[in-house]
Amino acid sequence: MKSDLDRHIEKNLRDKEFRYYFEKAEAKRILAQQIAAMRKAKKLSQAQLAEAVGTKQQSIARLENPQDKRMPSLEFLDRVARALGRKLAISLTH
Repeated sequence: MKSDLDRHIEKNLRDKEFRYYFEKAEAKRILAQQIAAMRKAKKLSQAQLAEAVGTKQQSIARLENPQDKRMPSLEFLDRVARALGRKLAISLTH
């Protein structure tokens, strides 16, 4: 059974502008969750990851915050991925 929120989102996704911002926010949320999960799995603090990336702890905190509307650069994401022992992969989906 769909909630009122689910029905509201489903209805509004027909609007191109709404869909754009919704999908952008969803991508940021997923990215934030994945990076935080990988960092925690490696038992690293935000400060330790920041040091490995060559940035400040606040930058990692912003990256892991899905409410922060700023999107990180590909270069920054690549540095984070490498610091976590991963490879940055980008895909375009339908």
